[in-house]
This record gives sequence, structure tokens and C-alpha cells, in this order.
Amino acid sequence: MTKQAGFTAEEWTLLRTTPPFVSGGVAAADPGGIFGAVKEATAGLRGMAESLRQGSDIELMAALMEDRSVPGLPDQKTMLGEGSREQQMANFKAAILGRIRESAELVGRKATPQEADAYKRMIMSVAEKTANAASEGGFLGFGGERVSSEEQSFLNEVKAALKI
Repeated sequence: MTKQAGFTAEEWTLLRTTPPFVSGGVAAADPGGIFGAVKEATAGLRGMAESLRQGSDIELMAALMEDRSVPGLPDQKTMLGEGSREQQMANFKAAILGRIRESAELVGRKATPQEADAYKRMIMSVAEKTANAASEGGFLGFGGERVSSEEQSFLNEVKAALKI
């Protein structure tokens, strides 16, 4: 069983901040309007909360759910880099995929197999719920497609990063 004490402060912050960043990565894969962004962000956080509640009998998930502190966030320049808006979004997605790989490796190394599996499923749930939250390409939320090809491509990259 794995508790917060089994991780350094930096590792714990990584585990806690990766799910919200995943939600942001899906949104960055196919940026839409403000209404879609709000729906996607809300859905991603809801997916994380649901996963933590469902996994509350798993010690790592319970520890993540119980921690109410505000984690430190990486520097914006670290996540976005330089360049045009498109280049910064590509940098952001790459940084998030790197965080996903690092988180998956970390739980694989320090947590039980059941905990690592639950954490990876939470990351995937956040990504899928975010992608399915708002239609892309419509007008004011009407029409369009539920998951765009860009979002699906990012979902596939998330799966690959998690090795699932």
C-alpha cells in the first residue's frame, strides 16, 4: 500500500497535477470556444473526482483524494515554450505527454500494481471525459462532432504514454 509519505514532494506534486493537465491537453488538441473549454475543464475535473471516489478503497487513490493542499505548478514558459500560438500548443501537449509518462513510470515503480492501474485508469478517464464533454466544429454547442480527430489523436497518445 502506498501513501503520500512514499513519494518526494516533487513526485507527489507530479501525481496530483497530471490529471488536470491532461484535461488541458485534450482542450489544447482542438481548441474551441469558451463554452466548450468550460465544459471540457469541468468534465475533466469531474472525471478525476469520480475516479478518486471509485478508487477510495485503494490507498494511493484515497491519499490523493484526501490531500487538500494547493500543489505548486510548473512555470508557464516550461510548459509552453516559445513560438507561435500553434507551436506553444504543440509544446504544451508534448509537456503533458511527458508528465503522463513520468507519472505512469513513477506509480509503476513506487505503487502496488493495483494502485498503478487505478492511477492510469484515472488519467485515461479524465482524458476521455474531457474529449466527450463538448462538440467540436459546431455553432454555440450545436452540431459538430463529439470527439474531433485531433482530440482522438491526443487520446491515442495518452494511451501510448500510459502503456495501456
